[in-house]
Amino acid sequence: MSSACEGCEPSEGSFRMAKVSVVVVNWNARENARECIESLRTSDYPDLDIILVDNASSDGSVEYIRGLFPEVILIENSSNERFARASNAGMRLALERGARFAFLLNNDAIVEQATVSELVRVLESSPDVGLVGSKILYFSRKDVIWSAGGEVKFWVGITRHRGIRQKDSGQFDEQTHVGYLTGCALMARKELMENVGLLDPSYYMYGEDADWCLRAERAGFRVVYVPTSRVWHKVSISSGGEFSAAKMYQKTRSNVQLFRRHARPYHWVTIPLFSALYLLGLLIRGVGTRSLSVPWAILRALIDSMRRTD
Repeated sequence: MSSACEGCEPSEGSFRMAKVSVVVVNWNARENARECIESLRTSDYPDLDIILVDNASSDGSVEYIRGLFPEVILIENSSNERFARASNAGMRLALERGARFAFLLNNDAIVEQATVSELVRVLESSPDVGLVGSKILYFSRKDVIWSAGGEVKFWVGITRHRGIRQKDSGQFDEQTHVGYLTGCALMARKELMENVGLLDPSYYMYGEDADWCLRAERAGFRVVYVPTSRVWHKVSISSGGEFSAAKMYQKTRSNVQLFRRHARPYHWVTIPLFSALYLLGLLIRGVGTRSLSVPWAILRALIDSMRRTD
């Protein structure tokens, strides 16, 4: 799409030369995908392609999006390849089409006019900036933060979003290096994709974004949070909700995989202790509320992870 927003004035300081491909993965969420694409069409960044990777949706997503947005490039998977593998297919096509930057964006996310331009501005500022990510707010509570970048706590064995569920009062308005960025709204430069590689599809669900960021850092690239780039997110629709047992099971398994790969041996002196304390707290709260589904899901995930031999 040669111009995403006809007649839009470019934002001050924006860069206009680098081609950007936005990669949106979709599975049975055609209305979310429509709203996402409509927001991208208001972007003030002119050299912008949209690649929608559909994971074998059964709700007519492909035909629906093709009819509404003929400029969108479609990849039709024959089965549900999940996030990492589907995103990788989109990024490979972006590179083939000459993109300098690929922007991974959840199909349940909405961008504002300068979102893409602000990410490109920071990537263009220095060749060692490899990954940049937006300030992400809840779609249902537009002044509440979901992610202002992420932290990796190696001694505790957790990853967490900075500022999650805090009212946005400017406390995370400083552009800064962070431990990781969520794949909800994450832009990568060509050199990183070619030299570090893409997302690791061995992560069944969750964790692949943090793993990518840690690999990027190890290769000498910086991971930078850009608060002037903003996104609103309909959180965890595809996994049943922000605190669903299904989501917590998958997040726990991926978390164990992430720390098995990246934590040092000495971190494992404290990781089991903090994991046990966290689980005990959930169990106590679960007994109090008569809702044990989440702590039991986490416990099952830990047991299943310990059974793995790879």
